[in-house]
Amino acid sequence: MKLEKHHYCYLFVIFLFLGIVSVELFSDGMFMDGLFYADISRNMAEGLGTFWKPHFTNCVGNEFYGHPPLAFGLQSIFFKLLGDSIYIERFYSLLTYIIVGYLIVLIWAKLTRDKKNGWIPLFLWLSTSGVTWAAANNMLENTMSVFVCLSIFFYLNSFDKRRFLWVILSGLTLFLGLLTKGFVCLYIWSVPFFIWVFMRKISLPKMIADTVIVVAFTILPVILLFFIVPDAQNNMLNYLNEQIIGSIQNTRTVNSRFAIIGGFFGNIITPLIVGLIILAVALKKKVQKSLFKENLRESLMFFAIVLSGVLPIMISMKQRYFYILTVYPLFSIGLAYYLYPMIKSIFSIVEINKKKIVIFKVLTVIIVLASTILSISQVNKVGRDKDMIFASKAIIEVVGKNTTINICSEIASHWSLHGYLSRYGNVSLDKNQNHICQYYLSLGDCNKNRIKKEYNLLPIKMKRYKLYRMKGIK
Repeated sequence: MKLEKHHYCYLFVIFLFLGIVSVELFSDGMFMDGLFYADISRNMAEGLGTFWKPHFTNCVGNEFYGHPPLAFGLQSIFFKLLGDSIYIERFYSLLTYIIVGYLIVLIWAKLTRDKKNGWIPLFLWLSTSGVTWAAANNMLENTMSVFVCLSIFFYLNSFDKRRFLWVILSGLTLFLGLLTKGFVCLYIWSVPFFIWVFMRKISLPKMIADTVIVVAFTILPVILLFFIVPDAQNNMLNYLNEQIIGSIQNTRTVNSRFAIIGGFFGNIITPLIVGLIILAVALKKKVQKSLFKENLRESLMFFAIVLSGVLPIMISMKQRYFYILTVYPLFSIGLAYYLYPMIKSIFSIVEINKKKIVIFKVLTVIIVLASTILSISQVNKVGRDKDMIFASKAIIEVVGKNTTINICSEIASHWSLHGYLSRYGNVSLDKNQNHICQYYLSLGDCNKNRIKKEYNLLPIKMKRYKLYRMKGIK
């Protein structure tokens, strides 16, 4: 197949993203949350825990209800099919990005009837701060972004044919989003309203009907599961108490409810700068003034949907910037759609000769080769948490897999250590001093009197930790 100019644009964007993310994605070490999710998914694949009763370790999260279980269930399928490797969760995370990227292009094509230039919103999305980080760290939002974008795509399809079928599918995919990361995906319920407000593509009665259908087919499956499947009911109630009610009442990670707003605008600085550069070039090239307003209403619609996904996070003082990762595909589409008339006009004015095209193609080939080589070079390397990963593997080599060891209370909050020991060897850390185990992991001089009396220090060189074996055991 002969590659055309737009193919090179896609290749440039995709492999530039791969090159940026590859160092984190393909090396060992992961952000704590994503590490936990990989542990739980792998455990589920190996029969430790079930879909409705996920399992983290024997001592922490024996039944894990911190999040709904769908992403764990989906990722566990990959572990079942492909085996246990640290690259399974990375492949799964990358696959979610491939799907979301494809859906961005499909939504773009639905709006513009121009699939060839779908690389424009794709580039803006991948240039958003935090997006590449999430791809490398196995975040639940990666999976939820798939369902959010699917829901938008299905709803846009309802304007062409089989309206009720597509609206129902839009609601059902939001149900899957709800089952992935909870209520933070429900801002998509606002889509019919904002389409009616900004685009007037549907009448008021149709907008109300569509909203009712989407909401109904998001909630009805939840209600059915709640009353028909006892384990599902138990999972949902525990999730509500632990994660939702608990986070609103007790958990505080920011000093201001407006922190999420600052985080959002901080993350979109790069695509905004790109947009401003395009506007500056358009003004310099004296493109028609009407083009600056041509897609304004539709773009504002997307920005309104995005804000409806950001502002509700202010309810809680437990805020993390990755909670709103699912809004960035929609933001990139909205911004690209606004810039699209100016971009087309600029390309029609600026002379792009054969020499410039050849230079761009050569640059694209270089990017593809460099990204591929960089990705391969990261295999078997350690990225973040080098000391902790070394310590975890050294501990497992001594105590063996599928074991439980005692720890002093100071180590109990070293959550990444829990994660790595579980990930590499299914080793659990027990801080309960009444539970006697053959091995004891300490930090500094904690519980030194008991340790000196009952345990012998093992000659393992670790920067922070000391491993002991019970006296009399070889």
